[in-house]
Amino acid sequence: MRSGATIRNNRTGESITMIVSEEDSAGARQFYEVHLPAHRPSPPRHYHLDFSETFSVVAGGLDIFLDREHRHVVLRPGESLTVGPRQIHTFANLRATPSRITIDTRPAAGVVRAFQIAYGVANDGGSGPDGLPTDPLTRLIFTRTTQGYLPQIPLSLQKIAFRAAVALSYLTGLHRRLSRYTADRR
Repeated sequence: MRSGATIRNNRTGESITMIVSEEDSAGARQFYEVHLPAHRPSPPRHYHLDFSETFSVVAGGLDIFLDREHRHVVLRPGESLTVGPRQIHTFANLRATPSRITIDTRPAAGVVRAFQIAYGVANDGGSGPDGLPTDPLTRLIFTRTTQGYLPQIPLSLQKIAFRAAVALSYLTGLHRRLSRYTADRR
């Protein structure tokens, strides 16, 4: 996604605006702003192997849940928290008002590309209330693209499932269909 571009999930009201793209930073980072509607639930608890994410609150607040203990951290405007590689986390907006946050991913990763897919699928009617794809194969492709691993499933099994999902996505034509959501548009 190019700097300055915005994508929106019409199902959830969430949006992402790219501030510094992977291309702008030669792969060093992705920096983007996220609008989280009121009472926006969290994605599943997950971790990333190869990158960190710094969450900063611009307006409203953000609830971050960390580690196996589900330690709850509340960020207010002007506050930040960095989640390191392999650190289990999730986040939500539990407030009655919208929140605006920024996320700085270092080095750049597939998170925004994954949300281009998820938002496109949602806008075409293929998501659940959480705004994520309901089709199991598409959901696996989304999860693989975020490089988000679930703590309750052995990493080796997840990697096997992701490889199989990619192969199936090519065999079924899903890869081609999903690529329309990630094509750069000005």
